[in-house]
Amino acid sequence: MNGMHFTISKSFGRLQLTPEPTGLKLWYVPNINGELATESAGACEVSIPIQAVGGIWATARAFLYGVESLDENVIIRDDNGDVLIKLYRDKPKGAQGALTGEEISWLRIVSGRTEEERRRIKLGPRDLLCIELACNAVLTMSCSPLYGDLIKSAASGKPKSQVVHDESVLSRFE
Repeated sequence: MNGMHFTISKSFGRLQLTPEPTGLKLWYVPNINGELATESAGACEVSIPIQAVGGIWATARAFLYGVESLDENVIIRDDNGDVLIKLYRDKPKGAQGALTGEEISWLRIVSGRTEEERRRIKLGPRDLLCIELACNAVLTMSCSPLYGDLIKSAASGKPKSQVVHDESVLSRFE
């Protein structure tokens, strides 16, 4: 792969984050019997449009630094259907709902109803840093005059994917 990317590797799979001037590409490949299975049912590629990258960036940063933040839910609609990207943290464990620093952060990518289409990745500080840096790279690239023509051409055509702002769609992913 050419260009910058960040990798979050776990025993059950690998998530590659690729910053682009028009958004963030996520490529998840499950690990089956010690081998990355790019053709398996759980493999997926999702492009998060730039409109949603700022929220993911801010939430990852808040989780990384242990400050209060709501979860980030992004629903992406494209030719393959709806996909939920959810960055969330366990409920606060402290008195009166205060953060203790023991809360675990998670990333969910849900593209369907089967277990293979419901990926849940436990995030450590390094993983949150990868997400934060990948989002920051997207935001930086989107402001660069080097990519001005690419961004204009992407904006003038039909988007490959779009962010859905209807919160009632969330219930389909539960």
